[in-house]
Amino acid sequence: MNSTTIASKKDTSTLVRAVFGPGMLLQHEDLEQLNAYTRDLSRLLFRSFFGCGVVCGLIVSVGPDKCGNTVVTVKSGLALDCEGNPIYVPRDETFALDENCSLDLTPPLSFWVLLCRTQKCCAPRTAICSCDDDGATSECTRERECFEIRVVTESALPDCVCYCADKDRKPPMEGDVCGCVNPEDSCYKDHYAGVCGCTCEGGSSCDCDCVVLAKLNYKEGEQGNPSWSAEHKYRRFIRPPLILDPQPAIDTKIVAAAKKAAPKVSPPAKRII
Repeated sequence: MNSTTIASKKDTSTLVRAVFGPGMLLQHEDLEQLNAYTRDLSRLLFRSFFGCGVVCGLIVSVGPDKCGNTVVTVKSGLALDCEGNPIYVPRDETFALDENCSLDLTPPLSFWVLLCRTQKCCAPRTAICSCDDDGATSECTRERECFEIRVVTESALPDCVCYCADKDRKPPMEGDVCGCVNPEDSCYKDHYAGVCGCTCEGGSSCDCDCVVLAKLNYKEGEQGNPSWSAEHKYRRFIRPPLILDPQPAIDTKIVAAAKKAAPKVSPPAKRII
């Protein structure tokens, strides 16, 4: 039976790749498109494969320092925001929770620790040579990836933020030795169902560039002494599991099968003199 097209519709993607030809006059938009295509492709793959969340590290702790001030420490690590951008914390970060002593730290209290992606324009360079200094413009030649760790009150959690609500969380499947999440977990259910992550009209991600790392709780402890704790069950962990190489097991089966199929050779009879 011949293949026949019943219906068809064509449209454009958001990915645009630069193409050059011999003797072509290039402008800065052409060279910038090389960077834009690679970045857009990486973000698309990251948010499609994994979604947003913590890839590794970024463990939060809270407690008093040597001077008695309450400080928050975030370990180094990597996260992905909803758009697929990496948020990299290269070293441990420690900062005071109430540096100006303006908070009423009376338990019980709860705070959210957020990791947000920011960027900074660096190395500006004059783009136009003008006789008048006022007419000269400058453009940044580097974009530095930055981050900001925010501690917000429990009620100030942004509407668009990457995290897992505590309700309806499902434990791992019984007997699962690899620690994979339960497909019925509300935080990963869409991922298992093949639903694309936080994507809005036009392929954007709603400017959702913050990831929840932990929830800080300040409660009354034993003998009335308040204490801090950090809960990490609200973060969305997206580190992919590794699997064993299946080839060694296949090799073993091939060798065993070859030995089994080989004809048995009787040992030579002993000669009696």
